Amino acid sequence: MPVLISLILLLLAFIATPVFTRLLGRNAGWILAAFYIAAAAAQAPAAGAVVAGERTAWSLDWLPALGIRLAFAADGLGLVFSFLTLLIGAAVFIYSTRYLPIGRNHAFYQMMTAFTLSMQALVLADDLVVLFICWELTSLASFLLIACAGKSGEGASMRTLLITFAGGVLLLLAVAAIWWRTGTTSLSLVFGHEVWASDPGFTTLIAVLIALAGFTKAAQFPFHVWLPDAMAAITPVSAYLHAAAVVKAGIFLLLRFSPVFHDTPAWNGLLVASGLITTCIGGYFALEQTDVKRLMAYSTVSQLGLLTASIGLGTEAGIVAAVLHTIAHALFKSGLFMMVGVVDHATDTRDLRRFPPKLYRRMPFSFAVMALGCASMAGIPPMLGFVSKEAIFAALLGGPEASWTGWVAFLVATVGSVLTFAYCARALLGIFFDGMDEERPVHMHDPLLVGSAALPILVSVPLAAWLAGVAGSVRLAAEAATGRPAHIHLALWHGLGPELYATAAIVFLGILVVLQRKRLIGWILQHRFPLDGAKVMWHLTDWTRRFGSLQARAVGSDTPTRHVIPILGALGVLGVLGSWAVSVAGLPEQRPGLTKTIDIVVFVLITAATIGVCISRVRIASVLSLSAVGILATVQILALGAPDVAMTQLLVESLNIIVIMLVLQRLPSRFPIRRRGRNILTFGASAVVGAGVAGLTWALTARRDKSDLADYFLQNTKELASGDNVVNVILVEFRGFDTLGELSVLAMTAVAILALLSTVKDRYIDPPGQDPDLVPVTALGINQDPGSRAHRAIMEAWPNAVSLQVMLRFMAPLLIAISAVLFWRGHNSPGGGFNAALVAAALVGLVYLSTSKDRQVGPPRVPLFLVGGGVMLAVATGLFDLLAAGSFLQPIHFHLFGIHLTTSMFFDAGVYLAVLGLMFVSFNVLGATRGTAAGGEGTRERIDELLEGELPGPLETVRGERPRRPAIRTQFITKGTHPEEVKR
Repeated sequence: MPVLISLILLLLAFIATPVFTRLLGRNAGWILAAFYIAAAAAQAPAAGAVVAGERTAWSLDWLPALGIRLAFAADGLGLVFSFLTLLIGAAVFIYSTRYLPIGRNHAFYQMMTAFTLSMQALVLADDLVVLFICWELTSLASFLLIACAGKSGEGASMRTLLITFAGGVLLLLAVAAIWWRTGTTSLSLVFGHEVWASDPGFTTLIAVLIALAGFTKAAQFPFHVWLPDAMAAITPVSAYLHAAAVVKAGIFLLLRFSPVFHDTPAWNGLLVASGLITTCIGGYFALEQTDVKRLMAYSTVSQLGLLTASIGLGTEAGIVAAVLHTIAHALFKSGLFMMVGVVDHATDTRDLRRFPPKLYRRMPFSFAVMALGCASMAGIPPMLGFVSKEAIFAALLGGPEASWTGWVAFLVATVGSVLTFAYCARALLGIFFDGMDEERPVHMHDPLLVGSAALPILVSVPLAAWLAGVAGSVRLAAEAATGRPAHIHLALWHGLGPELYATAAIVFLGILVVLQRKRLIGWILQHRFPLDGAKVMWHLTDWTRRFGSLQARAVGSDTPTRHVIPILGALGVLGVLGSWAVSVAGLPEQRPGLTKTIDIVVFVLITAATIGVCISRVRIASVLSLSAVGILATVQILALGAPDVAMTQLLVESLNIIVIMLVLQRLPSRFPIRRRGRNILTFGASAVVGAGVAGLTWALTARRDKSDLADYFLQNTKELASGDNVVNVILVEFRGFDTLGELSVLAMTAVAILALLSTVKDRYIDPPGQDPDLVPVTALGINQDPGSRAHRAIMEAWPNAVSLQVMLRFMAPLLIAISAVLFWRGHNSPGGGFNAALVAAALVGLVYLSTSKDRQVGPPRVPLFLVGGGVMLAVATGLFDLLAAGSFLQPIHFHLFGIHLTTSMFFDAGVYLAVLGLMFVSFNVLGATRGTAAGGEGTRERIDELLEGELPGPLETVRGERPRRPAIRTQFITKGTHPEEVKR
């Protein structure tokens, strides 16, 4: 339970953050810090259990059919990262209460709590799927935190997201492959599976995928470019994400899978080589920086390289050194980032060339704290960073490969450490000694700001003296990361040896660099690399965009034919080839007696209707032919004995006609004239598609027995779901998760209709300069002669609406009753939520058709409430099933007053509401005019004004005068207006 309590506390903090920020503004950091400390305290029993050799875990069935559980467990490794995440997060929140500007700062606190919750779940996850989801959530949260910086963070956040999501794809491939080979997603079972020993090729493949995924977040070469680029984020974000959170997620992943891959050569070589390269290039690029924050970013890259190389050794000494340096790095780097923010607040600059001279005199405490942090990062005794760096050096010398490889790695790490000493001195001396801006003022800073920033660094000082206490946590984490007992001994003094000699050489060479720093830095700045990570990513993005533009030219047209023909043509060719290949390979005999008289009749009629669709020049005639195809398909489905599907097809076809008619009123009455060549192309493509689909239908229909899955549904539906309607039970129970996905698609369709169609300006309804409620009769192509048949059809259409309104009084209760009956009986007879919603939507269509004007049916917000409420009800049903039955959308059956009920009925009700809301949206957006789109009654006074005055007509030129418009009256009608209200 401690694991669950910790996660619940963080979830509550995330949920309550908007309230805290609204009430307390930036001081909400205090409350959130208290939540973090409480969550850390809740982990104390789990830590005690791990010390006692016990395992604390919590799990809940999530997708039992797939063996996926919402599983979390606390071991030594997860607890180390958990405490770092929570305690440093608390310090950052306290720091933020004085660093952030006065205000709510809602986005910062909300995203920070989301990130912490994701990170906490990641390090405690005991299921591969849960681990992957949390990995991606940390990527998304870090993207949002960087993007919160404003315009300066837009590009950086996108580049960060691109690289970290690429790592997510690699991790997904690894998770899927592991699941496939081991048959489980439990990390505990995966690590103990025999496949790792029996299949070295598979092991090597997964090791490379996991390593590359870890590199993307741990900022290892060549994926290191995102971390310095992400310095666009504010300082608290940098202090947390790049010291204790997102980069540590990459390190955690490498450590988590180390028990499996520690003796895999590809793993060892990839991590050690990439880590050492990253250490050196990160150190050199840090010396190039003039912005202190970017210097710290490159220093993080360099330190993470040492960590990765140490993990890659796979030895007990390497893992111990990596865990210890992870703790040391999280402490000194988070403190240094926050101290940079303190200096920035005091001097309004982070540029090393613009600090005031001898700043240490005006900020002595800040100077002392930064000196301690830089000393720990440079590995100067007696700091904790010195102990961890010595441990890494010793581990490199004792690597698993040949002795000379250990010495090479040791020497490269030494070179990287010399660079570390140099950039630490450059940051410290550049800020507090080498400043040259005499006129730059130094502001007084809040003591709480400095104190909270100094806290992580000051905490690391006694830890270096209390190594016995640190050793216990390190040992437990190392045992979890190696899968075997660990025996370690941490001390400041290990005697004379290569590690101590290397430290002496580092200090000596570092001092030489410091003495010549101005000359050396000047040379480095003059010979900077022409490209940095951001420019490389920009060029890659630009090349990708150009390549995409070239590909887009193939379909860069609004003509549907250009998009449809390649797709359908490919389908037709594949169909022809596929049916030929199947026939050549030999086909089983079709079942006898398949063809009936009704099939031939329907085939002939559908063929005729299809030809009518193709040859019709008038849009409405084409639509009527298309609807005939749908109705005849319904007849065919009924003949095959599928009443549920036939009912759905008939209802959908009926509503489609209304929706298509609403679209047609915004289009010309006739299709545009097409060139002969295009007609030939269209006919040829249609013939190929028809031949391919017909061939596949002939080759695959009725040549095999009924599937085992179909038998399973038919035989077990009654027993498992207490229902006789197999189709509906499949939709709401057996395949409920798929239906939920389709429900989400419906909701997005409704949103798309509102977002797109409600903003489209119709050139036929809304001619330029006219009231949108007025439609010139000439624009509709209607003869203005009062005696013409077309004129009478439009002007005398009012009685049709009256008759519909009278009929609606009787049809409305009947349709409501039919909808309710279909919904209620759907579990056992043809019906269900979808069909019931279509019947209710038919009622909405009748209400729309019977109105005197084209306007919305019901209040404007009703469709959104229906769609959103339907999706929320479906999700809530699944969550209730998860809590009550242990599985998402696992129906719970019960009896109420002797009536059998099931929670799937509530899920079906969500389907009902969403479908009805979508049809509401379709009628209201496609049918309502702009004057009535929000429920208005039109603009009758404006109509009178326009019809009484002179309206523009054709230009007429008179000699010696400017062109003028003669007083030609154009007849107007108001859509849906009674004829007596239209002035002639």
